[in-house]
Amino acid sequence: MPSVKDVAALAGVSSSTVSNYLNHPHVLGADSRERVRAAIEQLGFVPNESARQLRAGTSKTIAFILLDAWLPFFSELSRGVEDVTREGGWSLFFSNSNRDAAQERRNIDMFESHRVQGVIIYPLEDVTARLETLAGRGIRSVVIGPIRESAKVASVLFDDRGGGRLAGEHLLSIGRRRLMFLGSAAVSQSNDRLRGLRDAVAGSDASVEVHEVPHLTIEDGLQAAEHIIGMAAPPDAVFAANDMVAVGAMTGLLRRGIRVPEDIAVIGFDDVDLAHQTLVPLSTIRQPGYEIGRAAASALLLQLAAPGSPVPATTPFPAELIVRESTAGRG
Repeated sequence: MPSVKDVAALAGVSSSTVSNYLNHPHVLGADSRERVRAAIEQLGFVPNESARQLRAGTSKTIAFILLDAWLPFFSELSRGVEDVTREGGWSLFFSNSNRDAAQERRNIDMFESHRVQGVIIYPLEDVTARLETLAGRGIRSVVIGPIRESAKVASVLFDDRGGGRLAGEHLLSIGRRRLMFLGSAAVSQSNDRLRGLRDAVAGSDASVEVHEVPHLTIEDGLQAAEHIIGMAAPPDAVFAANDMVAVGAMTGLLRRGIRVPEDIAVIGFDDVDLAHQTLVPLSTIRQPGYEIGRAAASALLLQLAAPGSPVPATTPFPAELIVRESTAGRG
């Protein structure tokens, strides 16, 4: 690969002139800029950004640590983060914790060692203390989801508990009383959605049974459907912690001749694209992933633009009920 020295030799200028062209072109005259530009084009020179950042001791990079990159919701979240960071001229690194707390911690350590300037994370566990340590070393952060109160770590919240309450109230309004929740106790957002469901049924004659699913995938939903079919007294409604589990559960029930919603109503969470494309379109709680991603990235860039500033306050995103055929009344 051609080097800065190669460009300087061809252009007939010093290496410092080439460096100024790359970093401070306004200090050069028009003739010098044109000679360097022509040499770069002729040689096919590409600046070594990593080397420059290493010399400077900092990097114009941001890390985004996802909980589970394979779920569609996180694709929308990532798109929002990426659009804002690209507009701001920042490079973005992605990593996937894959619902593994140890991997999540390793990802944070890795990005610290790479001298990123900021971290956005959708965490599995409470990482507030670790991020506060990073803040003391100049690395700002934003958590997507709830955190304990912190003067050093910003968060972007979605009303998961309110969403669970909306789902429960909707199921009660269509006459369902034997409710089953499909979720993962290892994920705080899933727990908050369950709390909301219990809020909705408190004081009513309805009951809530919880069935644990390990990974919140379509396959988990399919397996949950088999469990439901084998029950002596199956539920008349299922609320899944995300749309993928709901789609899997609904598919499994339909394959075994269970009518949705006549026999069992099904509602999910997130409102991914697949939700309205299934054979029986899925009712769900909409979580605006793209907008949440943009808000998280914007909150981080605000901190990076003013390093001594307090963490920005963000307005929680409200839950929205989307009713489709999977809960359209009782047959």
